[in-house]
Amino acid sequence: MNKDELDDEIKLYTADDGISASDINSRLAKKYTEDARKEKKKNKNNIYNILIVIFAVIFLFSAGYLGLYYYRTYKSEKEYDKLRDMVVEEPVIDSVDDIPADISEEVVIEVTEENNEPLAKPKAFVYIDGRKVQFKYKDIYRANNDFIGWLKIDGTNIDYPVMMTPDDEEYYLRKDFNKEYSLAGTLFVDTDSNVVRPSDNVLIYGHHMKTKTMFRELVDYEDKDFYEKHKYIVFNTIYADHKYEVIAAFKTNIKAKDDTGFKYYTFFDAADEEEFNNYVSNIKSLTNYDIPVTAEYGDKLLTLSTCSYHTDNGRFVVVAKRIE
Repeated sequence: MNKDELDDEIKLYTADDGISASDINSRLAKKYTEDARKEKKKNKNNIYNILIVIFAVIFLFSAGYLGLYYYRTYKSEKEYDKLRDMVVEEPVIDSVDDIPADISEEVVIEVTEENNEPLAKPKAFVYIDGRKVQFKYKDIYRANNDFIGWLKIDGTNIDYPVMMTPDDEEYYLRKDFNKEYSLAGTLFVDTDSNVVRPSDNVLIYGHHMKTKTMFRELVDYEDKDFYEKHKYIVFNTIYADHKYEVIAAFKTNIKAKDDTGFKYYTFFDAADEEEFNNYVSNIKSLTNYDIPVTAEYGDKLLTLSTCSYHTDNGRFVVVAKRIE
């Protein structure tokens, strides 16, 4: 308040000639206190209004991001639906003579699997760019020759193509099957795995998506009841079909290079029986409930890995052994 305004205030409160100086001071003090209170309330309301605007912006941004997240996931799942429809029904054949006449490409019929054990029924293959591919996956492979197989767990949303890029392991970390950006990415094989031979352990990575897609449901294996209902995993490659049974499911984390603790992600081929047994012993000990099924030296393992948020660089891992 400047001098002129102060003089005006004093004149206003001294208009009555009979008023005492103490009354003048009292009235002025009351007036200034009231003005200060109003000013404080005004400032407080301004702060509230600013906070409301800030929170509204944050809410709208979060809602927009969440909406975009779910839309992109929905779009990705629609693309995977198209791929599921591209799996070709295999012709019923016992020999080359049974191949339908309307199949234009050259079909190879095999009656034994890679270990020379007889197949339950003959299997059809075609050669694409010099690579032998199961007949049923020929259209998917032609669409993208990074495709190495299909992973499925009945009763879950896990039903996806698996990719392998030897020169760039994480190429599909944020890319869909069509090599376009995707938050969900695509399941992919660790390049230290050998799918053809195969190695003692094949390791597959996938994202933990909030929409219960990709590998989100792996973490449900922490519950024994979920395990009891989902013991079996199918991983069919372009070379062969295989069924696996879960033997371990556990929380862990990616460790520092100099950490000597157990690192599930470094095991692919056992140097000997002892190394294989040590790996199995470690994964069984990390599982928080009893799974009676185990693996023995010579068994082929499949490991599925996704992020877990129980600790920094947390992972949830499911390991299964081949039974068919």
